[in-house]
Amino acid sequence: MDNGSQYFSKLSKQLVGFACLGLFFLSMGCNGRPTDRVGTRDNVVKKVSIDVRTLRVDTLAIHSFLSRRSAFTEFAEDFKAFYSSQGYHYVWFDQNGLIEAAQHLLGRINAEDNDGILKKLPYKEELSSLMDQQKEKNFMPPSLELELMLTAQYFSYAKNRWGGAELAKAKDIGWYLPGKKLSYSELLKKQLTVSSADVEQEAVIPQYIALRKMLNHYQELEKKEKEILVPQQEIIKQPIIGDTLAMVTKLRERLFQLGDLQRISPSKIYDQELADAVLRFKKRHGIKEDPSLDSRFLKEINVPLRARIQQIMINMERMRWIPLGDHGSKFILVNIPAFQLYYYENNKLSWTCKVVVGKEMSQTVIFAGNLQNIVFSPYWYVPQDIIKKEILPEMKKDPDYLDKHHMEWNNGHVRQKPGADNSLGLIKFIFPNVNDIYLHDTPSKPLFNEDIRAFSHGCIRVEQPKELAQSLLEDMPIWTSKRIDLAMRSGKEQWVSLKTKVPVYIGYFTAYVDSAGQLNFREDIYHKDARLLDMLMQ
Repeated sequence: MDNGSQYFSKLSKQLVGFACLGLFFLSMGCNGRPTDRVGTRDNVVKKVSIDVRTLRVDTLAIHSFLSRRSAFTEFAEDFKAFYSSQGYHYVWFDQNGLIEAAQHLLGRINAEDNDGILKKLPYKEELSSLMDQQKEKNFMPPSLELELMLTAQYFSYAKNRWGGAELAKAKDIGWYLPGKKLSYSELLKKQLTVSSADVEQEAVIPQYIALRKMLNHYQELEKKEKEILVPQQEIIKQPIIGDTLAMVTKLRERLFQLGDLQRISPSKIYDQELADAVLRFKKRHGIKEDPSLDSRFLKEINVPLRARIQQIMINMERMRWIPLGDHGSKFILVNIPAFQLYYYENNKLSWTCKVVVGKEMSQTVIFAGNLQNIVFSPYWYVPQDIIKKEILPEMKKDPDYLDKHHMEWNNGHVRQKPGADNSLGLIKFIFPNVNDIYLHDTPSKPLFNEDIRAFSHGCIRVEQPKELAQSLLEDMPIWTSKRIDLAMRSGKEQWVSLKTKVPVYIGYFTAYVDSAGQLNFREDIYHKDARLLDMLMQ
């Protein structure tokens, strides 16, 4: 080809290129986006549109997607159930592109701290990248990879937020209460048709929602305010109203910050308003409600906001493990760190009383059972480990040890006779379990005056056993208050079977919202919070 021919060949290619470039710009609207029509004035062609309703999610594509992302394989059955229920249609796209729920999900994932989620979601960066790529395409055509990623992220997020990130490992940290079972495919179906609040109410117990509200309050405190610490150099056992105390200024500021004091003032005088705020704080933290500004009070009031936020998050995880549903007309809840028994009727708190739980070396087990029998004037059949560790050594020292403690041998076992000195007191409540734990009375009444009531060998001592018996037997009119008294003091063991079994839940919550709407904190007496925190932070 000669030089002239080469010139015209290059020129024609350039003209074709400019023409194509011109067609592209002609197809742009004023906002720089493609219009629905492309081409010249004389040759207009409609842009090919995609009907999202015709697109399908192939089961092989789901399998391929999960095989490349091991963190999502636990949701394989949820994928199958969900897309089968949707006729294998795309759900995160409509004719205009990504639906609003997709953006909402991304926002919730990016703000997961506000939901008390410590366990981080996998593949978050990939989700963001896929979303950005989709925006670059003006949201069309729909990306199958993004469709599946959104579904997988919803399942993972729903598990962390409502199902419990570490429920599968709960028994590893001594949690034997029944676990919740959620259908993430059903949650997603509802999420795409109703508000997230409605879904949440069907996924978690009300206590969880109340605790999350308190979490958000503490998170705002941490963001907006500096930490206020009360000087601990001076312990005041009996502060007197009207005294001028060096710590008062910081004490006021801290109690105001935590919501126990309603207004702030520059006064350094320890007045009644401040004293009342101290008592409110103590009640919320399970501290004896006396006037003293002792070491335990000062320790609790100076716990950093960040530590409290983590404590709330840890207990929100435990709340996620609790199943929803009807517990029957009556049920009993014992919260070990609160040393408290709660009696519910028709899902409402009826009354509460103090309990004594197991020492750290003989911890009360976290589990559930069904209370079936009440035993008046019970024998105490001494566990073998107590016989070996305590009774036999005492018998070697004193041959009359059994007689002095109203005990006797019975078929190779040691049992204590019924009576006021019996270690089980005058009544016990049996819910059969492999741990041989039950509720019972005790002759050691002064222990209920202690703040930290961890003194037993594992069973739970009840401060008001007669009241508990009356509540349990109210559907059996023959068991009047007088008859219960007589049975408790008869000295003769008597078993009574309940008409209906009553569920008993023994739980472990160091942060919770009480019936008055107040946020409560308790000491982690069995050191379980730290271990769960480590699991969630891995």
